[in-house]
Amino acid sequence: MKKLITAAAAALLAVSLLSAQTDITQVTFPKKIFIGDTVELRYTFRSPVDFFSDKEDSVVARNIDVKSLQFEPETDDYTITKASLERTGLSYTFSMTFMPWRTGNIDFPPFDLARAVYRKASSEFAIDLQPVVVSTILQKADDTTLRLPAGPLLLPGTMYTLYGFAIAIIIILILLIRLIVKWPVIYNSRREKKLMRTYARNARNLFRQLRRLEKSGERITDAEFCTELQQLVRRYLAVRFGYDFTTVMTSQFAAVFDKLTAGTMPGKKQDAAEALASVMHRTDYIRYAHDSLDSKRLPAEQYAAKLGERERESLVAAIYDSVNSFEEVQQNA
Repeated sequence: MKKLITAAAAALLAVSLLSAQTDITQVTFPKKIFIGDTVELRYTFRSPVDFFSDKEDSVVARNIDVKSLQFEPETDDYTITKASLERTGLSYTFSMTFMPWRTGNIDFPPFDLARAVYRKASSEFAIDLQPVVVSTILQKADDTTLRLPAGPLLLPGTMYTLYGFAIAIIIILILLIRLIVKWPVIYNSRREKKLMRTYARNARNLFRQLRRLEKSGERITDAEFCTELQQLVRRYLAVRFGYDFTTVMTSQFAAVFDKLTAGTMPGKKQDAAEALASVMHRTDYIRYAHDSLDSKRLPAEQYAAKLGERERESLVAAIYDSVNSFEEVQQNA
């Protein structure tokens, strides 16, 4: 009877071991391994040992210190960087990440998983990983024939981003080229507008000063009136033509205008210049001919060194007309 019970127990043990063996699977990611690859080895098994007895039921994974695997984690053949254990129902999966450093079979030493998890485990559970094959680059599939050059692999949607970026760069380059080509025109246009604003401001300032001078009335003499009138005209012309008219003699006005315009002064502008020269001649006579013999000649209205009735107004009006002609010609040019 004892022999029968012993035989039955042995048979049951053999069936149990055979069943345990069939529940073991081992896979690697990637399947084809080469030197220097980062490889994840997953060893799945069933075990009566509870490797999460110290954890709550909700915990399904735990890290394992690679130094507790009872063999060197770093050798000339491999380097183990990480290890962990997961549970799914009654099944466990031991994961190990490593990098191989040689080709051929790499056989990891067997180790006690219970001791790796608990250090001072009361029971043992030995794991003997299957050898891992590390291939050489020459063993890659489909490497026996030459391949056409292939473009870089891109993430989904990346190509549209690159196309958009390329189009944006092209548009920016076109705008830059157009700006460079048109820059002289743009620069001259801005410079011309700025110059026109300067001319307009200069003319407005002259008109304001002329109105103030007109209102001075009898408070200033004719000579003082003519002196200030000449100064206002000369300052205006200096800004308007970019030439220092404050040092130009009245007799040289016509020659200076001709020099500044290179003899191309339009008719209306030339008339304005002659009118200003006439004003300068008349005001010079009033300023410098006082009590001279020439001022006593007849007719008095022609040679007297004083302004006639309403002559101040006529001189200011002549200046107004000349300045308006200058500004109008510039705007139409």
